[in-house]
Amino acid sequence: MKLGVCVPYRNREEHMNIFVPHISKFLEEKKIEHTIYLAHQCDDKLFNRGLMKNIAAKHAFNDGCDYIVWHDIDMVPEDDSCDYSFPKENPQHIAVRISQSDYQLKYEEYFGGAVLFSKEQVERTNGYSNNYWDWGMEDDDLFWRCVIEGFVEKTKLEYSEEKYVANFNGVNSKIQFRPNREQRDCLSNSHTVSVLVRADQQIDKVPIWLIGDTERRFIEYPIFRKPGYDWGLSFNNSRAYTMQLWDRTKGHLYQWIKRYENQWSWITMSVDIENKKVHFYLNGKESDARLGTGTQSPLYFTENLKRYGMEPFFIGYCKSPYEVFFKGAIANIQMWNRCLNEDEIKNIHKKVPQDNLVLDMSNMNSEFAEIENVTFTKEKIEIPHTILPFRSNGKFFCLPHPTEGLVNVGGIQKWAKGCTTAENEKRYVLKMQQGEINYKEDGINNMQFKFLSVDTIYGRHKMINVKTISYGI
Repeated sequence: MKLGVCVPYRNREEHMNIFVPHISKFLEEKKIEHTIYLAHQCDDKLFNRGLMKNIAAKHAFNDGCDYIVWHDIDMVPEDDSCDYSFPKENPQHIAVRISQSDYQLKYEEYFGGAVLFSKEQVERTNGYSNNYWDWGMEDDDLFWRCVIEGFVEKTKLEYSEEKYVANFNGVNSKIQFRPNREQRDCLSNSHTVSVLVRADQQIDKVPIWLIGDTERRFIEYPIFRKPGYDWGLSFNNSRAYTMQLWDRTKGHLYQWIKRYENQWSWITMSVDIENKKVHFYLNGKESDARLGTGTQSPLYFTENLKRYGMEPFFIGYCKSPYEVFFKGAIANIQMWNRCLNEDEIKNIHKKVPQDNLVLDMSNMNSEFAEIENVTFTKEKIEIPHTILPFRSNGKFFCLPHPTEGLVNVGGIQKWAKGCTTAENEKRYVLKMQQGEINYKEDGINNMQFKFLSVDTIYGRHKMINVKTISYGI
């Protein structure tokens, strides 16, 4: 098996002089036959990493390579955990523990640095998009191609049931009911609320929240709420489930967990008044800030919680500070007047605790409350975990270079490259992930570039000199 090491290149001679000898020696010691292909963009247009990676891969396969690794030139393997062997069934992301991020993943779905693909896997995904210019999102786009082609880890909870679900249209659907005293009083004491929900975005009203959008708006779509310094659970246009509470001094307690739209999800908030902390869970897993997927749970507080009156509970609707309607489906709402423990929450999809259960809407129907414009259907429900790349736990050292991704400016995160990365972000989130781009027509099978020459470097490796023809920014 011969490996092609495919690298996008421009103006990185210092890195090249470290990278090529280092990785070649590393692979020789592993007895992996290989050639390094540097696709060199020789013009003054915005750099196109995806196109350069495709060009390098095309040359590698034409030279008889059986598989490739798309590799950043500023990332080198540190030890034997970096496995460059043939990816038999699925592409493999190997740059997992990287020095730039204290040997952690940059974020949960990170698919950059070094990824292994067989020739068949490249053909299925059509490689990288050729339409991301300057910095950002071409790696994410490649990951999404893997999602569509089934080259990712898709696990789910051990749960598969047919249930009646309430469908909310995002326009005028809502349910409301008056709480009894037990339900009302538990909000200012220890309590747990859990919902089984599938949320949709409402892009026609408010676009998905993007880092690079200077006119972005933020909105929370209510799932289960009580008004008056609203208590409850929501889904927002930043693709996250959220919980909020208020204490008696009007202090706001807020947590969030990232989650794509249109996926059934089990969301649980558990409040421990004795120890003054709030836990937040997605599918039985507590929120963790380390990979940028949520706030750190538990969240601690000091004051007693706000007391509520006899205002109704609302499902799919809130009226403050203005009317907002939820779009999606809800199959289950349950509430306890105690803090469920970790094991109970982890297994709530298997066994619903009955002790201190004060509200049970475990099979939504049309008989329990005041209902407006909500339809009820029966649906088979399966609950996926987060979709992740297949990975091997490689340890890599990042060669020094200026930050090109997120930077903190006055306490606000922005893209270092500004508008070009913002355009890439829009293309990926608002078009690629929404199914508006035919990736079979944008990739390694339809590249546009001008070939100049091939130079031999370091005795046997290749630098492919090209110019781009056009760019879309």
